[in-house]
Amino acid sequence: MKTLILGIGNSILGDDGVGVHVAQELAERITDESIDVKDTSVGGLNLLELIVGYDRLIVIDAIMTEDGEVGEVYRLRPESAGEPARSAISSHHCNLATTIEIGKKLFPGEMPEEIIVFAVGTQEVAKVTEELTGKVEGAIPRVVSLILEETNAT
Repeated sequence: MKTLILGIGNSILGDDGVGVHVAQELAERITDESIDVKDTSVGGLNLLELIVGYDRLIVIDAIMTEDGEVGEVYRLRPESAGEPARSAISSHHCNLATTIEIGKKLFPGEMPEEIIVFAVGTQEVAKVTEELTGKVEGAIPRVVSLILEETNAT
């Protein structure tokens, strides 16, 4: 099974970069040749060129929820993930579920069949800084561990 682990975020917007940080740590630890680990700052329809051709997709991103706590880790399906932590600024920045549905229509049979989202609760994603807040940074080892367990990778 060809798997893509994709960390999404902007590492100069503080906690928004948590997906990038997790992906970078996983890239150092995963040696399984059937698993690709990448990070990106693009979203929406721009993700399609990255995910086409994989059987399984694991996404790591920041999420803002009304009731969630900063640093809380969620395991979601794309349709449950809602909007990413950063706001949409164009039609190209649709949510993951919409992107997947469009991809299935544009690239039938080439989109991942299994898609899992690991999201880390955040509160501030607009402050320009390369530093994560303590609770979000503290969630990284847990997300890494969950993904390694999910993929049986080392």
